[in-house]
Amino acid sequence: MPSNSRYREAWLFAVLALALALMTSIIGGRLLDPYGWIPLAAAVVVIVLGGGLRHREAWDGFGIGRIGLEAWLPALAIPGVVLTSGYAVAAATGNAQLSLGATPPAVFAATTVAIVVAASVEAIGEELGWRGFLLPRLVGLGRVRAGLVGGLLWAAWHTPLIYIAGAYHHGAGPLYIVSFTVTIVAMGFVANELRVASGSSWPAVVFHGAHNGILFQLGALTVGSTGLLAGIGDESGLVPMTLYSLVAVWIVLRRPAWSGVDYAAGDPGALLPRRLR
Repeated sequence: MPSNSRYREAWLFAVLALALALMTSIIGGRLLDPYGWIPLAAAVVVIVLGGGLRHREAWDGFGIGRIGLEAWLPALAIPGVVLTSGYAVAAATGNAQLSLGATPPAVFAATTVAIVVAASVEAIGEELGWRGFLLPRLVGLGRVRAGLVGGLLWAAWHTPLIYIAGAYHHGAGPLYIVSFTVTIVAMGFVANELRVASGSSWPAVVFHGAHNGILFQLGALTVGSTGLLAGIGDESGLVPMTLYSLVAVWIVLRRPAWSGVDYAAGDPGALLPRRLR
């Protein structure tokens, strides 16, 4: 179990992140622009309140000191396969028509890379909050409980943006949050594993950015669709939800246990780096 101080830090962070999300969504307008940076802002507030602003170890725990390049390939490949499969199934069942139009494939590929990079930059605030700050304080719970707690908080943080601000997923019915939550929790297991296995938050940033960027590009390829596209292949449609969940189950059943993970001596909140195996 996490120490009492880290447990308190985790829940203070969660309360701040959710409260700021709710307040920002109610006010709306331009205040929604930095919504994705709320988790990092909440983490910084907790560090400041704990008197750790001037201590290097408080920042080392974010996992930004190493690139974790060995985990970038799965970080890119997993959302690529999952989301492309969703749209492929929608197209195969006649619920989506995909076309490059007059765009040369090379241009589309280069644009996709640029959008994934931009989306990864946008994801920094979220991932340094959820994976950089919160996960090291939950890691003592073990892979499953840390994944469930962190994933449910991550989903709850999105809820005001969806149902109060209406910033995206317009017209999402009340049952949408069920599939969305399952998808987000499953994605959280993947992002957590990338973070722990590499000892770095950057693979989780890349994973998040790849998910958002590839989803955007698949939408750009869609020249026609039925009302079933969202339920089949979109972000938390049946296919992506199922595939992300299967990856999460594989991680739980097949990956080495987190028994080798601990808090580094004198470095509160930092995960010991582990290589992907």
